[in-house]
Amino acid sequence: MDPTEENYDLTEALVVGDNGSYPADISMGSNNQNTPPATRCSSRIRSLPTIFFIVTPMIIFIIVVFISAALIPNEMSSNSSKEATLRESMTQYLTRNIMPYDVPNSAALGFQSNGQSKVDGLSDGIVNQTVFYSIQAKTLYTWTDSIPQDVYFEYVLPYSVTNEPRTDYRPLFFNALKDSLKQYERAAMANNTQSTHDQIKEAVQLINTKLWALMGRDSKPIVFMASQTPRIYDPLSVIAYGYSSCTGLAIMLVSALRSVGIPARMAGTPAWYGDPSKGDHSWVEVYVVSNEAGKGGEWMFLEPTPGIAEGKEDTANADNLDRDPCKRWFCKADRFNGSTKVYATRYDKQATSFFPMAWAANDRGVPGVDRSSFYTSTCGKCT
Repeated sequence: MDPTEENYDLTEALVVGDNGSYPADISMGSNNQNTPPATRCSSRIRSLPTIFFIVTPMIIFIIVVFISAALIPNEMSSNSSKEATLRESMTQYLTRNIMPYDVPNSAALGFQSNGQSKVDGLSDGIVNQTVFYSIQAKTLYTWTDSIPQDVYFEYVLPYSVTNEPRTDYRPLFFNALKDSLKQYERAAMANNTQSTHDQIKEAVQLINTKLWALMGRDSKPIVFMASQTPRIYDPLSVIAYGYSSCTGLAIMLVSALRSVGIPARMAGTPAWYGDPSKGDHSWVEVYVVSNEAGKGGEWMFLEPTPGIAEGKEDTANADNLDRDPCKRWFCKADRFNGSTKVYATRYDKQATSFFPMAWAANDRGVPGVDRSSFYTSTCGKCT
């Protein structure tokens, strides 16, 4: 036998099917019956590299997809597990420190008893929304990475500030402020070297500038009106009426800051000079992460600045955390001569003090911290 024909017979045995036909992808068709064996062999062998270059990438692609499918669910499962753990920890913290006003309505607020089934058609209440948006803020804004968990749980997570009516304000503020804070989102901050300290300060001033017009009605910003507490002092009532006194405005600004993951609390005095007839005042404290590593953070204060209309933000003089404390009307030595007591709100019921409320003089249900020494020292220098 001619060597060429012998080589062809061997190749044909490898590629020809049991029924004597060639596979479709390398068959040379019926018109090849008259082609010499050597030519047919050569053509078939030349087709093999083509098959190799077509099939091999497909095999590699399938392997990559298979490996990715095996790994990605594990990562997603891990993230989902972490979020579930965080959600559970947050819910437990809120439950453990629930204020006395909320105990009778705990189920309506979303605090679920063990084994309690959810009634068809009812939502999960304010607690579920509070926890959800607290986690959303951590996902969206990088400054939350530098805030200690105990501070985040105590001054971002809570759905209330004092004994104000409980309303579902958090999703409203979170979404309303999102466009204004676009530059601080994780994706936008990827190559930004600005410190968390400066980010928080800028964001606080921006919110104090834009909040009142964003939440206003009929193109009118929210404004100050004296003597509204306790009639109008929860965030949604302030929005509905379009005004409030210092307490309602402070609670609203605290609530807005918390909605985007910035730790905040209300501070104030229930009585100037210790005399209720001299009036009271409320303002806001914000936890600002230190620029120095290992220094933690500090509480700084400012006043809500309502009345800033839409389109006037650039020329507005909204209060900010960098302002000299002595520039604020109430921060004067004659008011802080040792007789004026100042407190800030807390949520942890293990707090050693309570927050005295001018509108509920005998109520001790709101945990607090005594800030009198700080303000006596800070404002006692101001003339």
